[in-house]
Amino acid sequence: MPAPLTRLLFAAIWWATACMRASALPTNNTFLLSLPEAVFGLGAEREGTLQAGQGVENVTRGYGGVAVAEGGDVIVPHVRRRRAISSRDMAALLDYHNRVRSQVSPPAANMEIMVWDERLARSAESWASRCIWDHGPSHVMKHTGQNLSINSGRYRSVIDLVRSWHDERHAFSYPTGCSGAVCSHYTQMVWASTNRMGCAIHKCYNMYVFGSTWKQADFLVCNYSIKGNWVGEAPYKRGKPCSACPSSYGGSCSRNQCSGRSSRRAQSSRSTTLSRSSYSRVKQFKRWY
Repeated sequence: MPAPLTRLLFAAIWWATACMRASALPTNNTFLLSLPEAVFGLGAEREGTLQAGQGVENVTRGYGGVAVAEGGDVIVPHVRRRRAISSRDMAALLDYHNRVRSQVSPPAANMEIMVWDERLARSAESWASRCIWDHGPSHVMKHTGQNLSINSGRYRSVIDLVRSWHDERHAFSYPTGCSGAVCSHYTQMVWASTNRMGCAIHKCYNMYVFGSTWKQADFLVCNYSIKGNWVGEAPYKRGKPCSACPSSYGGSCSRNQCSGRSSRRAQSSRSTTLSRSSYSRVKQFKRWY
C-alpha cells in the first residue's frame, strides 16, 4: 500500500478511536451536574470506594468532601444515603436554636454558637424511623441529648414543631427553677456548652402515643451534644455576652455567642414534648418525661 494511503488510514483509525472515547466519557461539567445532591451538601454522608482511574495515593480532599486527583479529575465517593432532613428544615432549625440562644434572659456570658452535626442527624433519623414515642436508643442516650416533638395535623414549617420548646421559657426562672410541667426542652436548647445538633423528621403511621393510636403523625427527633440538663446546674453563666467563653474560641463572638468550634466531649440529656396542635388530644396525661 502506498505510503500516503497508509498514513491516511492510520489517521482515520486514530480519529475514530478518539471520538469513541470522547463519547463514552462525560465532560467534567456534565459529571458534576449529575452528582447526587448529598455529595455537595453540608456535612453529607460520603462513604465507600472512590471512583476514578487514579490511585488513592494521588487523591487530595476538595470542597464539600469531593476528592480531586492530581490530574484534575473529579473522584466521587459512593453516597450511602440522602440527608436525614431537608436543607431548608436543617437551616431553619439551626437558625432558630441560635436565635433563641442569643436572646436568653438574663444574658449568657458563655453561650457557644450551635452548629449542625450530620452524625447526630443520622442517629436522629435512625430513631425517628422506628416511630416509637419515647427517648432512645439507650446506647445513644448515654452520650447524646434529645428533644422530641410529634404532630398529627398540618404545620406550616418545621419551626411549628419546636416553638413549644421555646415557650417553656415562661415557666423557667434562672438559674434552675421551673414553675411549669416541664422546662427541660428549653434548657436543652439554651445549654451553653451544647454546641452541636442534628435532627430528623419522619412520617409515622399507626403510631402509639400516650394510650392512643395516631393514624398519621410527623415525628421530630433532635439530638444534641454535649449533654445539657444536669440536675442542679444552670444552663449557662449569667453575664455580659461572650465574657466567659472557653479559651478554645479565641475570644471570637457572634450574635452574643462564642463563635468558634469547641472540642468538648459529648454527653447526654433527655426531654420530650407534644406540639401545640397535638397537645389537646393528650392533655389528660399530666406526666411528662
